[in-house]
Amino acid sequence: MENECLVRARSHEQKLRRRNDIIDAAEALFLEGEGQLPSAAEVAKKANLAKGTLYLYFSSKESLFLEVLRRFFKGWSENNLDVIEQEALRAPAERDPLRVARQFVDYLVKRSRFLYLASLSHGVLEQGADDESVLIHKRYVAAMVKRTADALSEIYAITEQQARNLMANSFALILGLWQMSQVPDRVVVLMRQNALEDMIIDFAQSAETAIIEFWRAEITVMKQVIVTA
Repeated sequence: MENECLVRARSHEQKLRRRNDIIDAAEALFLEGEGQLPSAAEVAKKANLAKGTLYLYFSSKESLFLEVLRRFFKGWSENNLDVIEQEALRAPAERDPLRVARQFVDYLVKRSRFLYLASLSHGVLEQGADDESVLIHKRYVAAMVKRTADALSEIYAITEQQARNLMANSFALILGLWQMSQVPDRVVVLMRQNALEDMIIDFAQSAETAIIEFWRAEITVMKQVIVTA
């Protein structure tokens, strides 16, 4: 049988399948590895393609990994909407935004590779990607935040803008805490040896505590603003 990697994709369906195969390979290599992003050559090999073929579908490695990051965002968005949907089934008096916040952050705590890739978004991926790829990514994330915010505003009686700010600021807070918690083992040992344990961040615990307190304060203020407006 003819090797698929030597067959040129001609139809729209074939091209779309090959493009998805490349993204699948990039995601798999990223999840398997640690540290730096896989190279374009490694991704092409994983996808059983020539390196040059990869560049027919993506202008750069950074553009490709923006696609991988968007997949992660899609998963988080779908999780958030599922959580909100379950909350909406409760009687209004039984709805608790802090329960929603806890499940939002729990999804991210369990997916540190998502946070690692997101931490590269501005400084690495968007810098090396073409303008079209960056705009597609930005528009997707904006749409994702809007969908979640619209659902939140509906069940908790806050404005859509307030809910969008809540989502964006919550993610920024989680990502910042994750970055601060990524201390090399050697430095952790030094800190423990020199009575600097208070500077060591337990990401899972700190993220949940910070988000719960942030949502508690923000939603209280938001509702007060709506009442007095």
